[in-house]
Amino acid sequence: MLRNSLLDDDDDNPSKYDEHFWSHVPVLPKPCMHCQRTSIATTLFGSETGRPSMISPLDIIDQITSIMSSTPGNSSPKMSRTSHGLVCLWCSKGYHHSCWENLATQDDKIKCDYGIFRNIIVRSQWLSRSTEYPTGFRVLLPSHLAHSNAKSNSFPYTPVLVFINKRSGGQMGEKIYRELLQKLNPRQVFLLENNATITQALDIYSTLPNIRICVFGGDGTVGWVLGRLAEAYPFRNNPPVSICPLGTGNDLSRVLAWGEQYDPKRLSYTLLQTPQAKVVALDRWQVQLEQVDVTNLTSSTQQHRESGFEIGGIFEPLIRHPKFVRESNRASYENYHNLPNTRFINYMSFGLDAAVTLNFHDQRTRDPSKFSSPLKNKLMYLNESGKYLNDFVLANMWNLGSYIRLICDGQNLTHIIRNCHSLVVLNIPGYASGTTPWGKSSSKSSTIDNTNQSSDQETFESTTLNDCATEQTASSLTTTTASTGHFERQDFGDRKIEVVGLSTKRMAAIHVGFSGRRIAQCNRLRIELCCPMTAQMDGEPFYLPASVAINISHAGQVLVLKNENK
Repeated sequence: MLRNSLLDDDDDNPSKYDEHFWSHVPVLPKPCMHCQRTSIATTLFGSETGRPSMISPLDIIDQITSIMSSTPGNSSPKMSRTSHGLVCLWCSKGYHHSCWENLATQDDKIKCDYGIFRNIIVRSQWLSRSTEYPTGFRVLLPSHLAHSNAKSNSFPYTPVLVFINKRSGGQMGEKIYRELLQKLNPRQVFLLENNATITQALDIYSTLPNIRICVFGGDGTVGWVLGRLAEAYPFRNNPPVSICPLGTGNDLSRVLAWGEQYDPKRLSYTLLQTPQAKVVALDRWQVQLEQVDVTNLTSSTQQHRESGFEIGGIFEPLIRHPKFVRESNRASYENYHNLPNTRFINYMSFGLDAAVTLNFHDQRTRDPSKFSSPLKNKLMYLNESGKYLNDFVLANMWNLGSYIRLICDGQNLTHIIRNCHSLVVLNIPGYASGTTPWGKSSSKSSTIDNTNQSSDQETFESTTLNDCATEQTASSLTTTTASTGHFERQDFGDRKIEVVGLSTKRMAAIHVGFSGRRIAQCNRLRIELCCPMTAQMDGEPFYLPASVAINISHAGQVLVLKNENK
């Protein structure tokens, strides 16, 4: 049952602001705000008492008929003899009819305070019908609020706009949308259909002060909304964004402490915490593709392969290329030859992990019914990983150093990835459903001895995972020196990205708390491909069929909200 969500021209009367919107109920769901009882019994003589009494079947039928024919109303509802309760659809407060009649003459009791969502609800008197907007309405604050805000630049509320991807969370978004239509003003809740949905919402509410945005979706949905915000607010003054996680990985939601998966019990909490959260800046990174000379690139990677790869030279014919290199004409690659975006906020990756993600994404697109919950999604991901079993088992027969040339801030670091099967470029600490490939960062920068860099992979393969955690801190490189690594604390707002290499064993180890192989911390990155390559950007996979260079550079920042009261 929907409430009046905006102000009609003939209702522009301050005395009608903040009115209760009543729904008639036979029994109050919680105690009456006046008498603190849930029900009042009717005696044989029609009076109401606090004592229970018998009600005849005819009275019950009469009561049901009256309730079914009743309609919600304003603060002066017609009282029905058999409908004993009133519940406001805005604030959820309830009264008995008789109790409300006793209070109806008190103005301070008539006004609705909007309940627990009073600070985030868009009041109906703030919205007015307008033919100038595609949605048919616009923000028009009452004069007293507009003057107050203009004078002191202080708006007493923090309205929250909600964007929901109905396909996220195993189709959970549709259910959440219907629920929020009952909790909030329906005109502040938007189902994400296309870019126009976001643009129109921002346009409508551009004059409403102090707004926040809560995005219900996975990492891809959040990145989509943040991208549109960055375009609409290029000077880092966008409405900051909180997250209700509905995806499978939810890495940005984890990093910002909004949770790792959707919990219906935390729905109201997420909305109420949004105005209280800390505003922080999140880096964005631009990705540009450039055609490269295949001959020179192949020669360069060949030199690195022969200088460091154990099976090079006369044993070159024995090298087994991974499936994503051998089978470049696979049907699952056909529709993914373009970049999903030109910006990313979480991460990019290249190689084996991206190949699995691409297979998973293609299967989900072809048969969405098999991906109806986060748990099913994870099981399907494991199933797709099994299709690359040979590439995992025969990992010693290939590495990314044979196919990629890595340049960080102008420094060629290709030799460091000679034992890696996935290359990860991180803007945030989280990756692949909560793993931390870069490892935990201390509050201070760290200088790390790099003398054991060349034997890092062999050490990992021959030691226990506990020993590996200690060894990890002694095997890093930075773009500023070839002999030692000086790494700053990882920070998604420092205009730097982290580059991490993963062997097949480390791809598994990061899921039980261990880290990958730190390679660089830099401002600009260039990755040159000498053959087709699978990649992913913020969880959206794609396939690069031609030999290209991927240039990554800083592209500004966008404001998000970090939950510090988790």
